[in-house]
Amino acid sequence: MAQMTHFPEAPASAPRQKAWISNSLWGFMLLQCVVVAVYGSTYFFYTPGDAHFSHYIQLLRLHIAGGIGAVLAGPWQFSQSLRTRNLNLHRWMGRFYLLEVALGSIAGFGMAVVSEEGLATHLGFGILAVLWFATGFEAYRMIRSGNIEAHRRWMIRNFALTLAAVTLRQYMPLMLFALHWPFRRSYIAVSWLCWVPNVLVAEWMVRSRR
Repeated sequence: MAQMTHFPEAPASAPRQKAWISNSLWGFMLLQCVVVAVYGSTYFFYTPGDAHFSHYIQLLRLHIAGGIGAVLAGPWQFSQSLRTRNLNLHRWMGRFYLLEVALGSIAGFGMAVVSEEGLATHLGFGILAVLWFATGFEAYRMIRSGNIEAHRRWMIRNFALTLAAVTLRQYMPLMLFALHWPFRRSYIAVSWLCWVPNVLVAEWMVRSRR
């Protein structure tokens, strides 16, 4: 009789290690979101020296207000422990998050129309604003219809676009101070780079879950 081959069982610590990595990445993401929110809040206490931003300060502040709410509430929408312990809080935070996305995206589209450096940034930031609003609307539509799995997929896509607020502030200093690019080249590049890679990663995550 052929001898059966016995494969070693996965260590019991493997799920705990995976959970630790996942929680650490989530915490790191939350920290970056808080830093960006704190930085953004400074625009409510003073008028920026940049003449362009100063001219559109009210529209900019609406965009920032929506962005701050979204980056602070967004990470908690992906907290399994929050959904398990307090589903009602998860739902109310989700409503708040999507309202902030709507505010930030509509004001963001207005800022994109008047953005510096011409057509390239108008399109880059404008498409970001449209997709940010559209994916949020789809996430809302899916949960209203009871399609939880589709709602989660659209929330992943939407939050990837929300995180453009974080990645923009990572790439811009890198281009200006490490690569020594001029402002025009940096601003045009970041108007696309802050969100296109995010969307690609989000789509990979969505498809890998299926």
